[in-house]
Amino acid sequence: MSPALRSLVSFLWVLALASTLTAQPAAEVVLQAFTFRHQRASEAVALVSPLLSPKGTVELQPKGNTLVIRDTQAALSRIVPALRSFDHPARAMRLEIFIVRASRNTVSPQVRHSDLPEQLTKRLRDLLAYDNFDMEAQARLGGVEGQQVIYEMGQGYKVSFRFGNLTDDQRVKLSSFRIARQGEGQPEKILLQANVPLQCDQTMSLGLAKSEASREALMMVMTLREGDAPRRKRIDP
Repeated sequence: MSPALRSLVSFLWVLALASTLTAQPAAEVVLQAFTFRHQRASEAVALVSPLLSPKGTVELQPKGNTLVIRDTQAALSRIVPALRSFDHPARAMRLEIFIVRASRNTVSPQVRHSDLPEQLTKRLRDLLAYDNFDMEAQARLGGVEGQQVIYEMGQGYKVSFRFGNLTDDQRVKLSSFRIARQGEGQPEKILLQANVPLQCDQTMSLGLAKSEASREALMMVMTLREGDAPRRKRIDP
């Protein structure tokens, strides 16, 4: 085959390939509605968004507790199984919270004390430059995924939040977590308001102080666990 003929054949082959590629239909966008039986649809928006293709959209319909997803079939094949896995019956959660007044020694001889469990005291002293931990209030709060919790603790403290969903990596977000205190005859003072992510079976401590050099700090020490609180065994006389 001559060079000219070979070039012509190659050119025609490229044209045929380009024509074939152009003729392939674009991926069709399909509508898929998913109504949740157990979980809140609003909580699943953050799950769906990273799985959408560039063509995809997600619409929340709160009244029907439904997500309407428009995307390619390939994207929906990833999204729908994730939603089915997410829409499980609400699991029980429990949160243990201590509100603690932490302080540094300013007198000699130095005496260290703590109202907290020994292991927790050691952990806090390893992490923080405080010597003494005085318990202000304590609570063990139970609930289920998606449930709003409001609890009045001792010394005028009040805590409120909503349990998030337990993720595959054992994390839960406490949405709109809020701790306030109201002294006798005084207006309520908000001490902390934020979304707080927690890892199951790990303790998190949040400190409130004027500066890192403050001699005192108010601390919230929290541990989240999955499941109902263990029942006390009955002891027959």
